[in-house]
Amino acid sequence: MNTFSSQITHITPEHAHKSLAPSNPYITYQTRNLLYQLNKIGQSGQVLLGHQSTNTLGRKGIKNVGNSDIKMACGQFPGMVSYDLGWMELNNGAVWLEGRVAHLIDAIKYCRKIGLPICLSWHTRNPIDKVYDQKNRNAKGKIKDLGNTVAQILINPAVKKTYLSWLAMLADFFGQLQDENGNLIPVLFRPFHECNGRWFWWGKTACSAKEYIELYQLTHDYLTKEKKVDHLLWVYNTDKVFSEADFMERYPGDAYIDLLSLDFYDSPRYSATVFQKNLDKSMDVLVHCSKQLKKGCFIAEGGLKNYSDAHYFTERCVHYFNKDIIAFIFWANTAKNYYVTYAGDPQQGDFLEMLKTHPILLADELGKMNIYR
Repeated sequence: MNTFSSQITHITPEHAHKSLAPSNPYITYQTRNLLYQLNKIGQSGQVLLGHQSTNTLGRKGIKNVGNSDIKMACGQFPGMVSYDLGWMELNNGAVWLEGRVAHLIDAIKYCRKIGLPICLSWHTRNPIDKVYDQKNRNAKGKIKDLGNTVAQILINPAVKKTYLSWLAMLADFFGQLQDENGNLIPVLFRPFHECNGRWFWWGKTACSAKEYIELYQLTHDYLTKEKKVDHLLWVYNTDKVFSEADFMERYPGDAYIDLLSLDFYDSPRYSATVFQKNLDKSMDVLVHCSKQLKKGCFIAEGGLKNYSDAHYFTERCVHYFNKDIIAFIFWANTAKNYYVTYAGDPQQGDFLEMLKTHPILLADELGKMNIYR
């Protein structure tokens, strides 16, 4: 009998018995409530529809943080939002994707005001030489081999000092995330994402699993123990996976992780059958690990760039909304590329049909749940 469950062997007993206790026992009341409510959603049969940079980027630009492509298409915000903190370490008042840091803070505060969960990734530059980005590219796109950056952070005092100074910048930024009552805004933090991929300086071919785990643990301990940042939920993230061993290879440990996630982008190279088969297998791995580790899970990035099929949402995209996950998050829309509907999109009606026929949560319904209290 060759069922998926019969092949699962990698999760050890010490992982399997753990509860939903947070990785940081000192997290704020609202952060603890958010973790509880997200896990409830993951068991409810409903799925949050999320969108990267929803109120900072769009097909025609987003100038007002109270607006988004999805809102203009269906009348309300998505049910979850993500942003990226990459290149904040350049300390020039801007980040890689969102633009001005001040504008990003305003966008996050608005989403907290309407009750959305917020996830932050970090496409950090290379601390050996910050001229080079997360893929070791300079401003002209030329790639330089800088060696094993993760190992250098761990063993080279000068590189480690630079890296910790960047974490201190992040800590200052996190401290600025306060709601209208002065409460710290809880956020999901997803550093070193797609860790089984081969494109980032923290990826599978750039460092060993042991080194990656030590880097993640260093980052967690510095922000929580040294900087006392107590409003983060820590997220482990891989790219698509086809075995539990692949997903768990770089897992930092139960004491460091609150939620599990993976990224899965569709591709025009995939037939509908291949897409669904590969997605289902990755999600089966993710959901199984989630249940065994007792940690909620979601798809943190995905979608099909510049989709064109008339029934893309109702016949293809809908497979992302597995009932055992918390959320699926579309990547950002820009003037050049799009991953989710927008006003005037030829597939806007198909998107609305998907919302009608599947248990998908957007902002209006989520706001009634009061997930932070």
